Amino acid sequence: MFSLTLHRAVRALFAITALTAASTAVAADAWKPTKPVRLLVGFAPGGSADTLARLLAEPLSQRLGQTVVVENLAGAGGNIMAFRLSQSPADGYTIGIAAAGSMAITHVLNPKGTNYKPADFTPITLAAVQPNMVIVNKDVPANNLAELKDYFQKTPTATYGTAGVGISNHLIAETMLYKMGVKVPHAAYRGAAPVITDLLGGHIAMTMDNISTAAPLASQGKVKAIAVASIKRAPQLPNVPTLDEQGLKGFDMPTWQGVFAPAGLPADVLAAYYAALQDVLKQPGVIEKMAGLGSEPVTDMTPEKTSQFLENDRKQWADIVKAANISLEQ
Repeated sequence: MFSLTLHRAVRALFAITALTAASTAVAADAWKPTKPVRLLVGFAPGGSADTLARLLAEPLSQRLGQTVVVENLAGAGGNIMAFRLSQSPADGYTIGIAAAGSMAITHVLNPKGTNYKPADFTPITLAAVQPNMVIVNKDVPANNLAELKDYFQKTPTATYGTAGVGISNHLIAETMLYKMGVKVPHAAYRGAAPVITDLLGGHIAMTMDNISTAAPLASQGKVKAIAVASIKRAPQLPNVPTLDEQGLKGFDMPTWQGVFAPAGLPADVLAAYYAALQDVLKQPGVIEKMAGLGSEPVTDMTPEKTSQFLENDRKQWADIVKAANISLEQ
């Protein structure tokens, strides 16, 4: 039996001592970039990772004194970007926004077929967590989880989609379906935007997506919101019940994003980025914008604590994959 407590695990690791944070920030101003910095994103424009990257890029540019250019390298659930990042020079001029799919899940689902490994990266910090939401095409005859289960059982041709095989939203959806007792074919896309396009067009019935994408669509009546996949309701849509409330007790699986660099990043460069990102993530304007997107900033998550979190995250996903019998073919 596995425990769906990712959000609580993240929150527990937020409690970092000031001493640990201070030790990481030593010599934070010793390195300054002298040319533009590339911020890689593993998904197409319009998704939550891309939105977060663009939200952070401007204040990070101001903090570093150099332009931060967002570069989208979509495909393979973020793995194309992760591989490119792993092969980049560890000189501070290429960093990336990544999530569980490329930094944890791929090493569980396909350890021999992945062309990079966890040791190929320097974790800088976690940056954000967002609740996920189950949304369906507006013509799907379901308004709650029980009705959705009934629909899937009566409609064997129905499919659901996510932004790639092995990304966190794929596994979160598979975990939900497993606990519901239904099997639904999965369609993998090259980013969140095309998933939504096909959901609106009726080509897929359901997706599991971050609140930043799902809430506006539901508020505008373009899709129906079935449930929140975190233990608490989302303030953007307070009338939408959680999966826990609808019978999947303890279901609490948000999405996280972190900032990474290639392995071997010099200590002074790492300290500079950590200090800069902490400054950015604590700015009231950034916090306000993130809240508007349904994101919660993660602060004081040192590189050491981020590494510990990633190790724990991989273990949790391994338990989930085994229990739900999830494979790359789904």
